[in-house]
Amino acid sequence: MTTLEMEFIVVEILTRLPVKTLIRLKSVCKSLNSLISSRDFTRLYLSHQSLTSSAADNRLILAGNGRINCYQLDPHATTSTTTFVYDETSASISSIIGTSNGLLCIRLTRGNFSEYCILNPTTRINRCIPALHEKHGVVHNYGFGFDHENLDYIIVVVFDYRNNCAVKTRITSVYSLNKNSWRVVNEIAVATDSMQAFRRYGVLIDNNLLHWMFLIPALHKHRIGCFDICKKKWTDGVLLPRFYYDPTWRKKSYLVDFGLVDDCLFSTFKDEIENRYHVWVMKEYGVQDSWVMLLSIPISNCIDGEVINPVACCQSSDMVLLRQRYTSRFFWYNKVDGGISEAKFDGAPNSQNIQVYIYICVAGVLFTFLVDNSLSTSRSSL
Repeated sequence: MTTLEMEFIVVEILTRLPVKTLIRLKSVCKSLNSLISSRDFTRLYLSHQSLTSSAADNRLILAGNGRINCYQLDPHATTSTTTFVYDETSASISSIIGTSNGLLCIRLTRGNFSEYCILNPTTRINRCIPALHEKHGVVHNYGFGFDHENLDYIIVVVFDYRNNCAVKTRITSVYSLNKNSWRVVNEIAVATDSMQAFRRYGVLIDNNLLHWMFLIPALHKHRIGCFDICKKKWTDGVLLPRFYYDPTWRKKSYLVDFGLVDDCLFSTFKDEIENRYHVWVMKEYGVQDSWVMLLSIPISNCIDGEVINPVACCQSSDMVLLRQRYTSRFFWYNKVDGGISEAKFDGAPNSQNIQVYIYICVAGVLFTFLVDNSLSTSRSSL
């Protein structure tokens, strides 16, 4: 067997190993350390993990009250598998910004500053991010994703700063993990009544496309804005279902939320004529005609008629995990017979503002794959 053939076999084996094993192998010899730390290996590893990861590997993340709990996504599994609590008295977990490639991006609060932490739950290694000063009274929108062109993790912060009663400035700042720095990539002046943000945390598609819902008051309509992490710029937005733009559409039905379920954008509409919530999903990203109705639930099935949103579909059955937006009540919905059963998660944060994410366990990427050696990594204090 030639040396080239042997190297190929070694790489094929390494891409199938868990991260904790790779960490140990880096200490075996210089050649393995060099191989595992290389960018070429990172690309192969990410590609293989994306192809081999399944819905069975996914976990449900519930965050609130300074705590992050992780659960198996199964109607019969209710016990928390992992709990993270930040133990520094001078800073506390404010929220989860997002998840990408098995990493969590967490926003911390310390006085008037927002600090950030990118956490690898598999290895318990984290990266503390320099603080970004945030202005009081300003609405901030956050996002986290992966720049696959430069093998770089990116944090995006968007905020509107009102100059006067008629004009405001929209500033988009990004943080690069490779460069360990922030920079402003877009700054525009817009009318104060235009495009008010509808959602605080960006919805991530394909690991690099972040979406927020914006309200255009003058048109009494919403639009989905898209920021491309690789290109570091705003791109064409995503169109909602075609009926939404029909002027004859019943005014008693209106959009109440949007998000992500099973890697597809969803939009929830409240129909006060039929007294139901309709949930639509975009099966083919960017194709308006690919919107299809996922489910329709009578409002009477919801506590106080509260908005419901899908969280995830259970691949082993016809069950869909739903969440009521404000009370954070969870229940399983059977798409076949319409049956509903309460979903309780032991030890879940007791808060009306629980954040919900589906965490994709693709083994978690080593930071040393992606950052300069001069940047130190530290064991997590979570």
